[in-house]
Amino acid sequence: MIDWSEQDMRVSRTELKKAHERLQQLSIPLANLSKKQLKALPASDYFMAELMALADITSANARNRQTKRVGKLMIEENRHELIKALFDAYFPKEQVSKIESWYERLNINDEGTLKQFVKQYQASEQHSMYQLLLWIEYAKHTNDEELMAESKADLASYIREVAILTNLKK
Repeated sequence: MIDWSEQDMRVSRTELKKAHERLQQLSIPLANLSKKQLKALPASDYFMAELMALADITSANARNRQTKRVGKLMIEENRHELIKALFDAYFPKEQVSKIESWYERLNINDEGTLKQFVKQYQASEQHSMYQLLLWIEYAKHTNDEELMAESKADLASYIREVAILTNLKK
């Protein structure tokens, strides 16, 4: 049982920084999508223009700057829909269902499954996963439906993000 009076439910600056870095890293596979896949992305015209600019840049320094820019702009878009679209474009359907099965399996009280996930997806971190699961438990504790929906969407996006980033490292 979690003692909520002892929990600090603020999101740490470190966790926010890690989330921004993941989005920046995801801008590269986004820019590498085909023109047809790019047109299907649920994003604004401004974001798409910046993303297309990233695909055309060859200078390493300019590419790094534009990658950071696209990562920051991704926050202003519907991040969950954008990550889902990239995820669906990146993985075959069989693999999508296998990866998304983790969403149902992960539980704050099952440390073994949590460790297994972190071991399988090297881009993930146990502390970050624990924090996401803690928010879901907090939403259950407070009976906050809006927080529950947001927390579940954050967990689903995190699982997709680390699956993509782990696959990039291979």
